[in-house]
Amino acid sequence: MILFALFELIVDDILRVDLRSIQRVVVPYVMFFFAATGGMIGVAAQAGKPWSIVTSIVFLVMAVLAFVQRGITGL
Repeated sequence: MILFALFELIVDDILRVDLRSIQRVVVPYVMFFFAATGGMIGVAAQAGKPWSIVTSIVFLVMAVLAFVQRGITGL
């Protein structure tokens, strides 16, 4: 997650590269995003099973909403 946050900071905010409009870059970008956010489930699992369940559910909701948004807006 820290690597993804640094990547976002440098590429998106400092260099202002529009990664989401380049089709061949979108898939690796989304894979990196989901790997980073999915890795946070492991971090939450260290706090106990209830937190692991909650973060897993929130991750799945985020994933569904991300693809719904992509389907509606095309962005």
